[in-house]
Amino acid sequence: MSNDLHITPPTIAEMEQRLSDLAKSKSRLELINRLLTSLSAVAGLDNMMSHILDILMQTVGAANIFIVYRLNDAWQYRDIYGENRLLNESDHPEVTQVLADGKPLRIDNPGMQVPYPGRESVIPVENWVFPLLSQDRKIGAICMEGMQLNDINIFDELLPFFIYAGVMLDNEISNYSRLAEAHRQLKDSEILYRTLFEQLPDGIVLWEVPAHKPIQFNTVAHRLLGYSREEFAALTITEFDEGKSAAELADTTEILRRKGTATFETIHRTKNGELRSMLITLRLIELAEQPIILALHHDITDRKRLEEERRHLEQQMLHAQKLESLGVLAGGIAHDFNNILMAIIGNADLALMRINRESPAVENLHRIEQAAARAADLAKQMLAYSGKGKFVVENLDLNILLEEMLHMLEVSISKKAIIRLHPHPHLPSVEADATQMRQIIMNLVINASEAIGDKSGVIAITTGCMDCNRSYLKDVWLDENLADGLYVYLEIADSGCGMDRETLSKLFDPFFTTKFTGRGLGMAAVLGIVRGHKGAIKVYSEPDKGTTFKILLPASGKPADMFNVDGPADEAPLSGTVLLVDDEETIRGIGAEMLGELGFTVVTAADGREALEIFTSRDDIVIVLLDLTMPHMDGEQCFRELRRLDPAVKVIMSSGFNEQEVTGMFIGKGLTGFIQKPYRLSTLNNTLREALLP
Repeated sequence: MSNDLHITPPTIAEMEQRLSDLAKSKSRLELINRLLTSLSAVAGLDNMMSHILDILMQTVGAANIFIVYRLNDAWQYRDIYGENRLLNESDHPEVTQVLADGKPLRIDNPGMQVPYPGRESVIPVENWVFPLLSQDRKIGAICMEGMQLNDINIFDELLPFFIYAGVMLDNEISNYSRLAEAHRQLKDSEILYRTLFEQLPDGIVLWEVPAHKPIQFNTVAHRLLGYSREEFAALTITEFDEGKSAAELADTTEILRRKGTATFETIHRTKNGELRSMLITLRLIELAEQPIILALHHDITDRKRLEEERRHLEQQMLHAQKLESLGVLAGGIAHDFNNILMAIIGNADLALMRINRESPAVENLHRIEQAAARAADLAKQMLAYSGKGKFVVENLDLNILLEEMLHMLEVSISKKAIIRLHPHPHLPSVEADATQMRQIIMNLVINASEAIGDKSGVIAITTGCMDCNRSYLKDVWLDENLADGLYVYLEIADSGCGMDRETLSKLFDPFFTTKFTGRGLGMAAVLGIVRGHKGAIKVYSEPDKGTTFKILLPASGKPADMFNVDGPADEAPLSGTVLLVDDEETIRGIGAEMLGELGFTVVTAADGREALEIFTSRDDIVIVLLDLTMPHMDGEQCFRELRRLDPAVKVIMSSGFNEQEVTGMFIGKGLTGFIQKPYRLSTLNNTLREALLP
């Protein structure tokens, strides 16, 4: 009997079941392969997560699928419906468990029991949670909620997909983090660049080549020149750089191509026409493969002004030291020289007394006397230069002195030169030596005549007084601690050839002269005389534009008809601060003295603009004395602005026009009063009392 194993052939139903199982297995393998292949073609973190969610929903299906992943040190949540937020761990404890132990998890969801088509019983609904790992690091997890698959073997077959998805997601998260960090660094760099670009105190401009129009620039660049950003953007370099032609700009660009950088000083014209000195530093760079000029515009106007002031002060100091040294020398020589001359003149006088009048030697003795007299004059000039001459000081009216000298001056100058006197009425007196003042006037007038030469010209002699402050006195010759205050000035101006800067610097040097003959002590003596009178000299001159000498002497007295006070002795005293506004220096000087005599504190302004600045900066001004006719801003405009600033302000208008003409312009506008020029102190006193006292 045969012991062969009997194998029962499968039934047709069993064969069909096996074929069905094989088909399902093949289908699952193809599904997993398709899932894995699709991940390889995706780039970008956002795309990767969207693709994972979409492909799982399309191929496997679930009520909801969401990914949990770690980004920026926090767990993020993203689901198939587009919700994207931080993970709330208390809402998904199963996910927290998988993230902790790194193992996949299947959980029944008893809240969802749905029938499955083709089966009599219901299939339990499950939540599947798969960890996403990469090199044993927990990258995140994928949760598939409400799984209703009849074939639950797919759970195990999906594991390779999630392993691969973890690696791919890890790469994308790393790339995203690197890109985010690079973006952050780029943004920080941009913020830093923009901050530095805007906060630097210099103008920075990127200039297009060869059009030389600005591409980018900071706020300082356009504000330096007074333009708005839109106005500056429409400019070219030649429109504000003085002396830069298109050809010169092309040369500069060529230098930059060869050397890469260039630095130079230039002049820029602002929108309002002011010239500003600039130090320009250029560098040629490339942006988007196009040549660009990076320019640094440094405003050195103030620095150059300070350097010029420092050089001027140094020159003044050196000149003062030189004058002092030479003054000591000149004084010593003059002293000894006078002693010798005394012996010469004395002996000549004795000889003339004792010699026979008919002797031929008499003529020789007279010549000795004449030569000695000229030598004595020279000694006096040397003493005057040293500032140690013996002055016969008296209260002197320069107007009277000039009237007395006028004829002598007219015969001493060229026939083609005309003298024009402009004496200021009511001029305060000065304490001065009349002889020395005559020498100053004669020297300056003769020099003016020689400067005019053979041409027709005018020599203008003007007197006046002005209130000088430190800012005005700092630019004078002999600024030896001169005090602020009222100064009388004598101004002699000519229309002659003028002087250049080099000649001006040597003007008061002893023995320096522009003449073919002469001793060269004239201007040095003038300087010495002025120094001896505690005064100062201002000189204005340009070649072919003439020269003006302004002699400043401290005022010692007040003109009687200007400063007489006829008011009763029992008048209430006046006080407070008065703002005196007038464009004439002399009027401000005399006016300040008069107001001071009445008991006021005085601040002065040269025009309406300055008056408004002073008025807004002070709160102690009780009344404004305002000139009607002034440059820049006249009295009428200034009055309107003052009333706008303070409707209760008290303003007295001053003018050479009569009262009817002026007050008619201000009817109903709140003008406090009017005073007509020229006015006496008593008139000013009465006008102010009417305005201020009840």
